[in-house]
Amino acid sequence: MLREFSLKSRLLLSALPCLIIAIGCTERPPIAPPIASQIAQGIDTQVIAPSALRDKVTNSVETFGVSWPPREIGRSREELEGALLRGELSVFETVEDQTTHTFRVHITLERPQDELQRVRWNEQLAFPEHSWMAQVRVWDKDRRWLWPNLPYLLRAHGVDRVERYGGVDPGKGVDNDFAAVLIRPPDDRSPGSEERLGAPSRQPMVSAEWYPVDAKILDGTSIVHIARSDDFRVRPSPNGGESEPGRLGVWLIYADFLDASLPKNWPSEGEYAGGVLAYFEISWRRSSNGGREFEIESLIPPSSTGFDWADWSTRSPPLEKNLELVE
Repeated sequence: MLREFSLKSRLLLSALPCLIIAIGCTERPPIAPPIASQIAQGIDTQVIAPSALRDKVTNSVETFGVSWPPREIGRSREELEGALLRGELSVFETVEDQTTHTFRVHITLERPQDELQRVRWNEQLAFPEHSWMAQVRVWDKDRRWLWPNLPYLLRAHGVDRVERYGGVDPGKGVDNDFAAVLIRPPDDRSPGSEERLGAPSRQPMVSAEWYPVDAKILDGTSIVHIARSDDFRVRPSPNGGESEPGRLGVWLIYADFLDASLPKNWPSEGEYAGGVLAYFEISWRRSSNGGREFEIESLIPPSSTGFDWADWSTRSPPLEKNLELVE
C-alpha cells in the first residue's frame, strides 16, 4: 500500500488542501486529551525530538484554528471547533532555559479525529474538480480513507515519498509541499525597503520540520494526528543585568495554496506559491518579582515573512534551520 501511495502521491502533494484530506479509518485510536491537558498531566507523548525537557514549564499558550480556505483568525469557540486543524503556540522555559535566561517557542497542530470530522473531510474536502484525486487516495479494506500521518503531510525534511509525502512536482518542477514556522521581530523588514526578498536586517529563525506527538513515525500509512514544530530558542539581550521588554512575530505558512484566495486584508505577497496560515506576536517583560511575563496575540499578519522560500529550500545545504535568535 505504501508503494502504491508513493507512486501516485506525486499528483496529490502539490498543496495544503490536497495534503490535509486525511479522512478516517475503521479502527481509530482513542481521541487524545487536549494538548495542554497532556502537558499538565505529564503524559509521555513520545516526542522523538527535540529535547525531552520540553513542556516541563509552559509559561503561555495561545490556541488557534487553521481553516481551509484560509480565513482571518477569530477567537470564537465555534471557529476553533470548526477548524481543519487545531493549534497551540507555546512559550515556555525549561530548567536549562531559566539558567541561561532564555525561552523557547513551538507550534503544535492537532487534527480533529471524531466521526463528524471524518465525514466532513470526505464530503467537503474531496476536491472533485481535480480528476486525479481519485487516483491518489489510500483506502483501507472497508473502502474508507485512512488518516494520513500528519507530520508527513507538513514536513520538508526527510526522503521524498518515503519519510514525507512531498517531493518535486513533475509538472511544476518544484517542491513546495511543506509547512514552516518563521520568527523575527515584526519590524525587521520595513515596508518599502530595498532589501532583497529573503534578506531582512537579521537572519530570522526558521524551520520546516515537524515531529509526531501521539505516536512514532513509522511509514506513510501510520495514523498520527498531532505534529509539533522544532523548538525555537530566544535569548533576550541583557541591559544592566535585566532583560528589556521585547516583541517577536511568528508566521505559520504553507508553501502552496493551489490558487486558493486569501482573506481580503491578508498580505498579498505570497510565501513561495502559498501564504500565511496564522500569525502571532509574542511580547515579554520583567515582572516585579523578577520573573518573565509573556503575552501572545493572534493577529492579522502585518506583512508577509519577506523570506525567499524557493532559495532556502534549494540552496546548498537546503532547508537549513535557524533555531536561535538573540533579541
